Amino acid sequence: MKSSGKKPARNKGKQVRGARPRGAENNVRTINWRPWLLLLMFTGLSVGLMSGGYWLWQRLPAIQLSKVDALEQVQVRGTFNAVTEQQLKEILLPYLQAGFFSADIRTMRSALMANPWITSVSISRRWPRGVVVEVVEAQPLAVWGADRLLVTSGALLPRPTHMRVDALPELAGDEELVGQIISQYQALAGLLTTRDMEVKRLSFDDLGGWRLELVSGIELKLGHDALLERVNRFLFLSRGLLAPHLEKVAGVDTRYGNAIAVQWKNEQE
Repeated sequence: MKSSGKKPARNKGKQVRGARPRGAENNVRTINWRPWLLLLMFTGLSVGLMSGGYWLWQRLPAIQLSKVDALEQVQVRGTFNAVTEQQLKEILLPYLQAGFFSADIRTMRSALMANPWITSVSISRRWPRGVVVEVVEAQPLAVWGADRLLVTSGALLPRPTHMRVDALPELAGDEELVGQIISQYQALAGLLTTRDMEVKRLSFDDLGGWRLELVSGIELKLGHDALLERVNRFLFLSRGLLAPHLEKVAGVDTRYGNAIAVQWKNEQE
């Protein structure tokens, strides 16, 4: 029997071991890790240098400045009445001597705020070696007794020996009634605005009630209530019937319903 002359196909449909499909080499991507490695190394080096620098700075010996050099670094701003610029610098001196970078701003602020007359403190560094301190003082409203001042917040603070208080009125009474005394003073001060009629002293006691002394020296007994009405009654008479005789008036009792009692200076003599 004769052969047909055709050779049988071998391994048809089978992939030869080790061979790649056509075009497979175009799908393989190579990732370049070098930039990422360099970035990682740079970040680690930066963190290491910063940590090492901080560790070394913490262990360097503090440079103690002289008093003159330390005080040259501070600039104090504010309107000073109760405290002085020198007092503030003396408080800050121990912290300034530690140097520009070592000065503890928070502790410096706390030290200044310990003074009852200081209500606000702002401290900032000024390169290369300066410290600027801005201070706000409490505002005095009136004299209270021999050694204290009443401030606008209602607090009673020790009276600084160097502070001039000639222009301040005097308030007196039970300390528990400070708020009420302030309110009455402010109401009367708004009413008594003409010359020699301003409030010089306002006091209260449970027995006699309110007593008001004017700058002119006239003392008004006002009782326990209706203060503004009684003061207005006196002002009306002071502009009319009493106007020619005010210099002779020592005191006025306004505690009567529709009248007043006048005490003359010659009666005191």
